[in-house]
Amino acid sequence: MPTDSIQNISTATAQDTGATRPDTARQQPQVHRAQYLGGFPEHGGNDTVITHINQMPVLEVPAAGNARTHNSSPLHDTGSMIMFLLSCLFLITSYRLGHVYIANLTHNMFSIKGKDDLYSDHTASDTRIIIALMVNTCLMEGLLLFYGLSWYNPQLTLALQNSVFLHVFVLVLSAGLFVTLQLFLYRLIGFTFSDDSLTDLWVGGFLSSQAMLGLLLFPIAVITLVFPSSIKLMITIAIILYILARIVFIWKGFRIFFNNLSSSIYFILYLCAIEIVPPLLALAGTVYVCSIL
Repeated sequence: MPTDSIQNISTATAQDTGATRPDTARQQPQVHRAQYLGGFPEHGGNDTVITHINQMPVLEVPAAGNARTHNSSPLHDTGSMIMFLLSCLFLITSYRLGHVYIANLTHNMFSIKGKDDLYSDHTASDTRIIIALMVNTCLMEGLLLFYGLSWYNPQLTLALQNSVFLHVFVLVLSAGLFVTLQLFLYRLIGFTFSDDSLTDLWVGGFLSSQAMLGLLLFPIAVITLVFPSSIKLMITIAIILYILARIVFIWKGFRIFFNNLSSSIYFILYLCAIEIVPPLLALAGTVYVCSIL
C-alpha cells in the first residue's frame, strides 16, 4: 500500500475522533478552595481521631529513685578471692606434712602435761602447718570482720564496697598483727612470771585454740560469701566461736598458773589487761582505720 494513502487515512481518523470527543485541553481546571485557613476549629477537623486519642487510657510513669550500684563483696572481688584461694592452697599443701599436729589440736588445747605436749619438740613441718593455720584464721577473721562491720555499722557500708580488696587486706593484716602482738605479750608474761616449759604450754594452747577457731570459721565464711542474706546469723555464730576459743585458752592458762588463792588477783588483772581491753581497742582501731580509707 502506498505511503501517501496510509498518512491520509491516519489524518482522517484523527479528525473524526476529535470531532466526536470533547476537547479536554480547553476545559477549565476545578479549583478547590482551602478550608479552615486559621486552623481546625475546636470541635472540628478530624473529630474521630481526636476523640479516639482522648478516650485512650493515660500512661502512668512509675516513680523511680536514684540509681543504685551493685553491692560489691569479697566474693565479687578478684584480689580477695585470690587471697582466699592461696590460703586454702597453702593449708592443703601443708596438711600432708603436718597432719599429726592437726590430729592433736584438741589435745594441745586442753593438755597441761609438758611431757605429752608436742610444742616442746615440734618439727619444721609442724611450724609450717602452724603458720598455715594462723594465716587461715587471720583471713577468715578479716572476711567476717568485713561483713560484720557493714552489718553493725551501716555508715561504713558505702566505704567498704567502694574498695573491697583494700579493706579486706587491712582487716586481714590487722588480725595478723593482733595475733602477733598477743604472742609477744604471752611470751613476755611467761618469761616474767614463769619458766619456759609452762610458757610453751601456754603459748601452745593459744596457737591451738586459734588454729581450731580458723578451721571452724572456714565454713562460716564460705556460707557468708555465698549467701549474704545470712550475715546476721553467721556473724553471731562467729562471735560465739571466738568467745569460746578465748574461754578455752583462758581456762588452760588458769590451770597452768593458778597455784593459790592469791594468784586470783593476778589472774583478774591479766584478764582485764590482756584478754578484754586489747580486743576492744583493736576493734575500735580497725573501725577507725576502715572509716578513713
